[in-house]
Amino acid sequence: MTPLSASLHILQKYRRRLYVWLTLNGRIRVVIPWALALGPVAFVIAIVTPYHLFFYIAYVYLLLIAAGYMWVRIIGPRITVQRKLHSEWAQVGDELLEQWEVRNEAQIPLIWLELNDASTLPGYSGRRVTHAGIRNRNEWQTSARCEKRGVYTLGPLTARLGDPFGLFEYAWQQDETHQIVVYPPLVQLPQFVLPQGQRGGLARADLLQQHITPSVGGLREYVQGDMPSRIHWPTVAKTQRLMVKEFDQERAGTLWIVLDLCTAAYKHMLDEPIDQAAQEPRYTQSSILEETSQVSRINSPLELAIVLVCSLTAQALSEGRSVGLLADDGTRHMVMPDQGPRQLWRILSELVDVQATGTLSLGEVLRQSHNARSSEVASAAIIVVTPTLDGAWLPALVTLTRGRPGGALALLVEGQDASTQSLIQRLAASGILAYPFTVGTPLQLLHPPKQHTAMRMSPLGRVMREA
Repeated sequence: MTPLSASLHILQKYRRRLYVWLTLNGRIRVVIPWALALGPVAFVIAIVTPYHLFFYIAYVYLLLIAAGYMWVRIIGPRITVQRKLHSEWAQVGDELLEQWEVRNEAQIPLIWLELNDASTLPGYSGRRVTHAGIRNRNEWQTSARCEKRGVYTLGPLTARLGDPFGLFEYAWQQDETHQIVVYPPLVQLPQFVLPQGQRGGLARADLLQQHITPSVGGLREYVQGDMPSRIHWPTVAKTQRLMVKEFDQERAGTLWIVLDLCTAAYKHMLDEPIDQAAQEPRYTQSSILEETSQVSRINSPLELAIVLVCSLTAQALSEGRSVGLLADDGTRHMVMPDQGPRQLWRILSELVDVQATGTLSLGEVLRQSHNARSSEVASAAIIVVTPTLDGAWLPALVTLTRGRPGGALALLVEGQDASTQSLIQRLAASGILAYPFTVGTPLQLLHPPKQHTAMRMSPLGRVMREA
C-alpha cells in the first residue's frame, strides 16, 4: 500500500467515525440541506462587504442551526415508545385494544413525535402525532374491530421528531413486532342430531383395554403387571381396594369433520349473479361480517363454511365427543380426534388462515382418507361441510361410511342454487341427513363480543362509566 492510499484510507476511516458521531449512526438527518448553506453565504458576504449587518445575520443563522441540531441530538435518544396489547388473540367481531406510552426523559419538551405503524391487521392503524412535556409522558389507547380471521403482526414501528425550526430530524425504528391471531367466530347451530359411528358390543373384552384413549370404559381390580399410573385413586380411597382404569376403545363417539376447500367449489358461488335487492352485499373472498352484539351475518361462502366447522366442533366437544378435522387447501390439514377444550383450539388454529386454494375435490379427499386410514375413519361418524351441490362426492362418502344409515351428515353452504333440494333428497335416500345454510342468514353468536367500558369526568366533576 502506497503512502497516498494509506492516508486516504485513514481519512476515510475518520470521516466514517465523524459521520457516525454527528448523525448518531444515521438517525439525525438534515430536512432541508440547502438551508444550511445560507449561514456560511451570509458570513462570506459580511467579509467581502463593509456591512456589519451581514455578520449579525450570519451569527444568528449559525446559532439557529446549532440550536436545532443540539435540540434533536439531546432529545432524540431520550424518547421511548412502548406499546402493549390487552390480548394476543381475538375472535372475529371482538375489539382489539392496545395501550401506548411515550416517555420523555430529556430536559427539553417534545414538541411533536410522529409514529407510523406497519401493522397488517385490516382496519387498524397506530399512526399518530403526539407530544410530551419535560420529563413527562403521554398515554393513549387505540382500538379496532377484528373483521377478518387470520394471523397478523403489529409493527414494526417507525418514529421521527424534529426541532422547532424544521431544520433537523431524528428518526428511528423499533423492529419489535407483536403477533395477534384472529379466530373465526362461534355461532349457535340449529338443534340437529350428530351422526353416530359404528357401535360394537360394549361387553366385548377387547374394547376395554389399557391403551390410553380419551374416555374411560370402566374399572377393575388390580392384577400383577398393571401399571401404577392406571390406578384410580379416588376409588381406592373409597373401597380400600386397588382399582385400575380400563379405556374404552369404542370409536362410536369419534367424529370426523371434512371441510371442502377446493377452489372450484367456491368459484361458482363467487361468479354467479346475485339479486341485489334480495341479498346484499355481493359475495367476496374476504370475510365480510355485519354484526351486532348478538348476531352475525356472514356474507362469504368460505367464511360461513369455516364458521360452521368451528361451531360444530365446539358443539360436539361439549357433548363429550372426540372430534377430528380433515381438509386440503393445497396443504393437507389433519387433526387427529381428541376431546376437551384444547382440541377446539387445535382445530381453530388449523383453520385460522386457510383459504379455498385446494385442487382436490371433496370426493377425492374422502377417497384418499378411506385408502389411507380406513381402519380409523370407516367406523367413525363423518360430517362434510361443502358448497358443492352437484353431489359428485356422495359415492365417496357412502363408501367411507360403508352405507351405514345415520353414519354421516352434510352441511351445505348454499347461495342461490336450485339444486339444493335435489341433493338433499339424494342424500336422504342414502341415509344421510343434510342441512342447508344460506349465505347471509343471521346466526346467533355463541360468545358475543364483550362491551368495554371507560371512565370519564363530567363537567360537574362526577366520574362516569360509559361504553
